[in-house]
Amino acid sequence: MSKESDLQRMLGEPKAAIRAIILPFFIALAVVEVNQFVDTYWVSGLGVDSAAAVSTIVPVYGLMTCAGIGIAAGVTATGAARLARGEYEAAGRLVSNSVILGLIFAVISSILVAIFLNPVIDVMGAGDVREEAIQYMIPYIVMSPTVTIIAILGGTLRAEGAATKSTIIQSASAILNMVIDPILIYGMGMGVFGAGLSTVLSSLIAIGIGIYWYVRGRTIISMNRSTFHVDKDAMMEVLGVGGPKSVQMVISNLTDFLQRIFLIIAGGTTAVMLYNYTWRYIGLVGLPGRAVDMAMLPVCSAAYGVRDLERLRTGFMYSAKLVIVCGIVFATVLYIFAEPFMSVMTQEESMHDVLDMLVWTLRVSVLLIPFSALMGVASSMLQSMNKAKIPMYFFMFWGFLKLGLYAMAAYGLFGIDPYEGIIYSMVGIHIFGAFCMTYLARKEYNNLRKEVKLHDCCQDLEMV
Repeated sequence: MSKESDLQRMLGEPKAAIRAIILPFFIALAVVEVNQFVDTYWVSGLGVDSAAAVSTIVPVYGLMTCAGIGIAAGVTATGAARLARGEYEAAGRLVSNSVILGLIFAVISSILVAIFLNPVIDVMGAGDVREEAIQYMIPYIVMSPTVTIIAILGGTLRAEGAATKSTIIQSASAILNMVIDPILIYGMGMGVFGAGLSTVLSSLIAIGIGIYWYVRGRTIISMNRSTFHVDKDAMMEVLGVGGPKSVQMVISNLTDFLQRIFLIIAGGTTAVMLYNYTWRYIGLVGLPGRAVDMAMLPVCSAAYGVRDLERLRTGFMYSAKLVIVCGIVFATVLYIFAEPFMSVMTQEESMHDVLDMLVWTLRVSVLLIPFSALMGVASSMLQSMNKAKIPMYFFMFWGFLKLGLYAMAAYGLFGIDPYEGIIYSMVGIHIFGAFCMTYLARKEYNNLRKEVKLHDCCQDLEMV
């Protein structure tokens, strides 16, 4: 499909547009998720200490990616709105300045992680796996722009409806990582350091593909010498959505980091591993919901850009129904086949003893899947209406409440096993979050509809 066809499809009927670009996004997410499984499999082969180290330190890596994910969402929403209004040159400035922002934030994140990595490990109480955790993080510290820019390029391509190109970049990175992982980890004897190095090298190659498309003019939006310069207004426009989204991601990953402390209190670093391995499967079955979320953002942002509220509402309602149905179906499948799924992750002899707890954790956790997906769709709806600060503030409150529940559970205040209390709290807080976020999205849509009606009435009066 040509680049012009991609754009016209995104600007067309919302249900058809969302359906058309769900599959490429789903494929990209699936490949990335499979890569996570493969990465976990190779690392688990190094033993419990290495597996626990990577599981424990993953939130720090997640914090390093927050800026890239936030800026990607910002350029997707603002770029799509600009294109819907035919403002191609302005869209080009947004794309170029998104990349510049990504480079700036990548350098800042590397400096901060290099300074605070050891104190963070101490705070988490993970000193027993310190060496492995540091070795895993070194490649990310040295080559942080790779994990930031690859996310941003995906967002710039989604802004113009180029779902296939975005998928190619994400998939190329994941597939290359799966190939390089065993070579570096075992073939070259690098261990967990090789696992981190494989990820950044794979991302670097995939970034090269995206840059090639822009240089060769294979995209609707231009990124060239005329647009690639610092533009404060363009940066602020992207950060209007991307800034709150980045903060939201920081809160989410910071919560993930802090909750590791309570997991360690409840059951040591092994509890962190149980939690993390369970989320590998939750993430896998949540892929359709995430794909819908990604497809909805540019479509609804384009509708908002031209104030087509019916298209905006249709896109949101259709997406919400899709993620709820998919979530229920896949959660059921995961519950039924929990034991064979978890057996795959316990091949190494020292992992056999934790199989029963892995199965229990997974079966309880699947209850949150449709609610987690609904939270994502509602958050994207708010971002598409340029109300990104609302989910940011909500996730601050939600994260604080979540940590409070985890702390109470970890210290046995619920009267049950501390680790089990954390898992039950996790399910409950996601259900609560889904209802709240959906309410906020519908409330802001109704406010927008009133504003548009008032504006139209004022225009009619002026004409009279």
